[in-house]
Amino acid sequence: MADAIPTPYEVNTLKGTYYDFLKKDDVLLGHYHSHGQGHITIVQSGCVAIKSLYLDEAWEKVGRAGDIFDLPDEQWHEIVALEDNSKILNINKG
Repeated sequence: MADAIPTPYEVNTLKGTYYDFLKKDDVLLGHYHSHGQGHITIVQSGCVAIKSLYLDEAWEKVGRAGDIFDLPDEQWHEIVALEDNSKILNINKG
């Protein structure tokens, strides 16, 4: 397992980051966004699992190419590749 590879993304006022997951089980480690600073995740290719890191509010969402997730602010989460060569784009909401 390795960390996902980040690439900054910016078009006009949209800002975000592409993440390349070269191998299955590569991960965008657990992280948190303060209110209004979260992101929308678009699965570009492959398949990923987006997981809550709260035991009392555990959830997991699986996304394939074309799926879009509006992740909640103020909640710890991580993203794990379920297939080799998966790629996501996180677009900042804030």
